[in-house]
Amino acid sequence: MGTSNSYGGPGDGLLPSWLDKPTPPPSVPPPASVPPGTPTPPPQPPQAQPPQPQPAQQASPTPVRGGSLASARASFTSFAGSGSRSKLDRGLSGYVRGVGGSRGATRRMGSSRGTAAAILGFARDFQSVGPAGALGRFNLGALAGRPAEEVFARLLDHVCPAGGTVDEAIARRGMLEAIDALAEANIGAFEQLTPEQLEEFVADFISNTIEARVLNDIGVRGITVPDDVAAVDNIQAQLHDAISGCVRDALSGKLTGLAQLTNEDVARTVDRIYEGAFDLIAALVEAV
Repeated sequence: MGTSNSYGGPGDGLLPSWLDKPTPPPSVPPPASVPPGTPTPPPQPPQAQPPQPQPAQQASPTPVRGGSLASARASFTSFAGSGSRSKLDRGLSGYVRGVGGSRGATRRMGSSRGTAAAILGFARDFQSVGPAGALGRFNLGALAGRPAEEVFARLLDHVCPAGGTVDEAIARRGMLEAIDALAEANIGAFEQLTPEQLEEFVADFISNTIEARVLNDIGVRGITVPDDVAAVDNIQAQLHDAISGCVRDALSGKLTGLAQLTNEDVARTVDRIYEGAFDLIAALVEAV
């Protein structure tokens, strides 16, 4: 597989060097200021509207002690050198154990959980009030009829604002990669999205964020990756497939009755999906 180099962690603290850097986010204009002395308008009677999804505020994950991931890191290094799926499974399973099990791993997802809840809430509104109603809540009504990937790209700053932490960057990168996959699928206008395609977008986002979180935590103290590009591509593909398969199994059946879920229900559903995925990832070693 060629020679190997010691990988001491990504330069930006987020992703390995074999992955592209995130696209710089567009600047967002500040809100307009209100001139002094402007009278406060009288309160308006509330209008009945379905709940609007809001990104949940999540605490940044605490650092992982180096020793707790030593076994997982060794398995990942062995996997990188051999391409052995059993080594990958051991590395992923060891990672979940090293961060405190599925609940600990879910807590580490921080901003990604809030963004996943916002995306899922948007999918709920798509079903409950229709595509136009879902877009209207974010003042994106002008995008009606535009390609689905364009709509989600404009939605990005609403549900996943740019931030300066690794945790926030993981969430944003996860959505950008899910949008790329949507563009490659070339499914057409946003209004033509099916429930299955919306579910696939959610699954892509969650898979991408778990993959990035694992790579960031494992790579911080160094793993060894081959120089051969084809071998690196194989490593990345196997890692993505392993995590994606667990996420899709965990997601199965969780979105039944999505249109009736409250914001609180959506947040709980997201946590169940993440925990279920990490449970399955931890169990991968049992199939070795």
